[in-house]
Amino acid sequence: MTTVEKARLFALTNIALHDALQTTFASKFQHGMWRPVTAIRRADEDGNAATTADPTWTSLIAAPPYPSYAGNMAAIGTSQATILALFFGRDDIAFQHTWAGAGGATRSYAGFNAMADEQERARVYGGIHFTFDNVAGQSVGRNVANYVFSNLMRPRQCVR
Repeated sequence: MTTVEKARLFALTNIALHDALQTTFASKFQHGMWRPVTAIRRADEDGNAATTADPTWTSLIAAPPYPSYAGNMAAIGTSQATILALFFGRDDIAFQHTWAGAGGATRSYAGFNAMADEQERARVYGGIHFTFDNVAGQSVGRNVANYVFSNLMRPRQCVR
């Protein structure tokens, strides 16, 4: 890639990331949805006699101090995966990534969206999101990235 192409990719990924994140943060305070920790601890207040509260339940990942819907990380991961797939014209570029924060664990992915999907699932498995939070977050990320890629930082056509 040329320096200009690298700069364009860097700009597109950053614009998409920040616009997707702004959108999901706004939705959190629009909808005010409980996180799983609150829903599980206060299940006796949900109007369903078939659920029982567990006031001592806690998530594996510390729950952020703001509402759950839509999922920020799902939007971030999907916005980045979408921009990369659009930029390279495909989503089947295999790669590996070593996560220093996870003790140096190395993960292999078949493509960009495979990593975004794993990132999304980790937030559910960690106990800080419901699946519907992340489905919405991925939708935001995909929509924002498609708009950004189609409308911003377009390559210039050289006329000679």
